Amino acid sequence: MDTDQLVRLALTVPTANALAALRTLLTLPDGAARLNAELARRDPRERAAWGQQLAAADPRPGVGLRADGLPDIQWIAIPSGTFRYGLGDQQRQLDLAPFWIAQYPITYAQFEAFLSAPDGYSDPRWWVDLVQQPMTTQWFKYANHPRENVSWWQAVAFTRWLDALLPASSRPAAGSIRLPTEWEWEKAARGIDGRVYPWGDEYRAGYANVDEVSGGQGATYLPHTTAVGLYPQAASPFGVQDLCGNVWEWCLNEHAHPYNLGVSGQAVRVVRGGSWDDAPLVAQCAFRAGSLPASRFSGRGLRVVLGAAPVIPE
Repeated sequence: MDTDQLVRLALTVPTANALAALRTLLTLPDGAARLNAELARRDPRERAAWGQQLAAADPRPGVGLRADGLPDIQWIAIPSGTFRYGLGDQQRQLDLAPFWIAQYPITYAQFEAFLSAPDGYSDPRWWVDLVQQPMTTQWFKYANHPRENVSWWQAVAFTRWLDALLPASSRPAAGSIRLPTEWEWEKAARGIDGRVYPWGDEYRAGYANVDEVSGGQGATYLPHTTAVGLYPQAASPFGVQDLCGNVWEWCLNEHAHPYNLGVSGQAVRVVRGGSWDDAPLVAQCAFRAGSLPASRFSGRGLRVVLGAAPVIPE
């Protein structure tokens, strides 16, 4: 079976043969790229349906769990250097140290590992200076969709757990696993040239899981999250996916005082990226929003970074 046949079979309803084709495809040097190219050509509704059907058996790297039961994170390197930060006439050059960021948001399956582990959610070590809330139910219960309905406190606790348990041999560099600062998040999303969206300066219909209809910028509104990685044409200049739409992502910063990166207190925290229920305008790379650390919504999730302790950029 040639590569084109593998791609076509892999993107059908995930029977045993289709799953075998997908796994084989992902082992080929250009297999993931060929899969992404075909996904990008398909209607968002078709992609969403395929992701839901694939959910429980999704073999794509970075989506599920490792053999040891910990989240499988695919790390993307973000090099040091300056980039354009901010909106409009408020843009300025910032300089950041290098860091690594997860290719996708944390998925439902990956967060469930934290909830079910004996040393996971119930372990008081992860909740120092945080408020341990009862966990709420995922709205869209597909293993390969982003974990949503998660508060900022719960997101921070997850990163502490993962940082403590993920072996050094599984990390591409030294450093701690944590939530990104909003400076890191924005650089990973827009690159160094100040683009408005991860792909460029204009919104393109079908490029993100957002409400295109209410914004008058397309014909698609999916009233739910989608499996991560189904909008590969929207990857950032560094290859990071799902930074536009699907779920808002928590950042470390306080919204009113972004240079405050401490975890204690009740201050509103920054969220970035927009969600499935928002117009493209608020999914722009530089758009800042905020929410109380206790708040939980079906369009709110998280992504992790690996790097040195967060510092204020120059």
